[in-house]
Amino acid sequence: MEWVTEARKALKQSEVSPDETVKVGDIALRPVSSPLSVADRIFNAEMDTLTIATGAEYEKTMYRDALKSGFYEFVKVRDWYVNVTADSGMHPELLRKYINRQVIQLTPITPHWAEHIWKTVMGNAGSIMDARWPADLPAEPDHALIAVGDYIRKTVRSARDAESAVQRRNKKKGGKGGIEVDLSKPKALDIYVAHEFPAWQEEVIAALKSHYDAAAGKFDDKQIVASLGASGMLKNKKVMPFAQEIKKRVALTGAKAFDRAVYFKEPELLSEILAYLKRTLEFDAVNVIDLTNPGTLRDDQIKAAEPAVPGEPSFLIYNL
Repeated sequence: MEWVTEARKALKQSEVSPDETVKVGDIALRPVSSPLSVADRIFNAEMDTLTIATGAEYEKTMYRDALKSGFYEFVKVRDWYVNVTADSGMHPELLRKYINRQVIQLTPITPHWAEHIWKTVMGNAGSIMDARWPADLPAEPDHALIAVGDYIRKTVRSARDAESAVQRRNKKKGGKGGIEVDLSKPKALDIYVAHEFPAWQEEVIAALKSHYDAAAGKFDDKQIVASLGASGMLKNKKVMPFAQEIKKRVALTGAKAFDRAVYFKEPELLSEILAYLKRTLEFDAVNVIDLTNPGTLRDDQIKAAEPAVPGEPSFLIYNL
């Protein structure tokens, strides 16, 4: 409740000074006229997705699931949005939309709390019971923007995993692999972005697709091994682990897992959120390196860039 109260105060101040940046406690807002950033668009799409899901659960009288999507997951995406926009501030209209949606979504479960927030905090004259379910919902979720949000979160997790790997290597005296980095000193992170998949991966995907029965949801493993063996692919030790990973993805999401294309521009996206990456990952410098035109790279950078594929950047951590 305190967060909502503080947010409402910030919105009131923004209404008085719409062309100024507003800060009330932990709530920071950009000018109302500021254009929507990629973080804004992702947050908006995620709110719509969760509101659609919450409405569907209420229709089925699945109140526990409605609480999960309409409150817990709703707060989770809000917290991410607050974090990713900490350097620039949230967009006032999206904050207002979040509060309205949150209160309406919780009304069937916490009507007294919702009534208090609706009237006392938000200042509405009528009762929350007279409010209607959001009418501005899209026909279906914006899956493209949801994918962008997932990519950002995954990239942050992968970068943290890369730093954890450095910590583990540092603990192994004389250990092999990777460079030694003093993480207590100023450090930099390179993010390598690729635009093409290795040819051998494309060949493996082709073999898997050729011997996959979509109706039964099963692979013909014997034919896959025979096909890869005939082309000499099995000599590559990376082939079978990669094939198993793709099969796991297909088991989870179906044949669409074969399509690994990225439908957004990774370098531009990462460059737009560079301040967030630097702050949340706690690096003194973060560099996005597009491997279509990487410039001159050191030997350690060339090695670090090798695992990068579209949608899955690779990383290098080093001291400045």
